[in-house]
Amino acid sequence: MSEVAKATRTSSGTSEGAALVDQYLAGVDSPQRETLTALRKTLRSILPYADEGLKYAMPAFILDGKGVAGYDAFKAHCSYFPMSGTVLDRADDAIARYPRSKGGIRFGVDEKLPVGVVRLLVKLRLEEIADVSNGQRRLYYPDGRLKAAGRMKDGQLHGPWEWFRNDGSLMRTGLFANGEQTGTWTTWNRDGTPGTSTQF
Repeated sequence: MSEVAKATRTSSGTSEGAALVDQYLAGVDSPQRETLTALRKTLRSILPYADEGLKYAMPAFILDGKGVAGYDAFKAHCSYFPMSGTVLDRADDAIARYPRSKGGIRFGVDEKLPVGVVRLLVKLRLEEIADVSNGQRRLYYPDGRLKAAGRMKDGQLHGPWEWFRNDGSLMRTGLFANGEQTGTWTTWNRDGTPGTSTQF
């Protein structure tokens, strides 16, 4: 497995961050605790490969250090935060029934957010994280597993890139020069051994 994959793959329930979230939720009153625990379970089912932790002093699901989804309890409502200033605007029709705060949506203390709404907000945030014009770019499968990683230069693929199968195994590696494939590209077998190579 490549160093990029090793650095980004995590499993649920093994991080210190998950223990912090457990402690945080234990201190939340009912019915907010049960509502947020259900939301946490939904997020874990959508993002099984994300880390959990605290971001901005609230529970969050995190990929490569970037918040994907956060949530919190308040006296009269619970809130979902997409950890982005633009996701809510892009999801406007799907969340129209929910009051908005500066960075999130509010829902009742005993109201479950529909899975479809949560899934859409996560999808939009993952798309936003992947939208990089210069620097390191990572693409994710809908469940948070790494799909591809490499560098961008002036909006084009540039330098070494790696693609991964949905099971996490390395699938293909190669180089780009200003958006054009170059050099030797290798397709990898699922067991991690090199398969075919193509020269560009």
